[in-house]
Amino acid sequence: MLETVYSQKMKLLLDRLRCRIQLPDQFADLENRRGVLPAQALDMRHTTRLYCPGKLLIESFASLPSVPRNHQYVVGYSVDISSSGIRFLHDTELYPGEQVTLWTSAQRLTCTVIRCRRLNELCYEIGSSFIDDDPSLEAPQDVENPEQDRSHRGEDFLN
Repeated sequence: MLETVYSQKMKLLLDRLRCRIQLPDQFADLENRRGVLPAQALDMRHTTRLYCPGKLLIESFASLPSVPRNHQYVVGYSVDISSSGIRFLHDTELYPGEQVTLWTSAQRLTCTVIRCRRLNELCYEIGSSFIDDDPSLEAPQDVENPEQDRSHRGEDFLN
């Protein structure tokens, strides 16, 4: 039941937010891609990547002291996923070391940006790795200074 409610709320939010990404030609058929990505000659990956095209919400916040960023939600596209990370498209440049939370139709994923490549003015390809243990899931909310709470658990966002 909870999964159904989560999926319905995600669909509603994705419908309300405008996607600013301008897909380049190389991603024109993104929605039709399925299966395992073919390995490349110098590919040194430890795990297999699978296509997982679809819209998602990207929650970004100031996670690097040198990169001031407002807490915001934008629509992005997932490209592929593995057991250790996910590649997605964003309309804004992100920097290695930044943390983002991806809200997919099925679950919430907390990631660290590993690389970012500009494809055009409004499309950046982001490679990220999953954060194994999300300490915010167990962290109590700061009741004295709630605006300082960094848990980003999204209760208000999804309610």
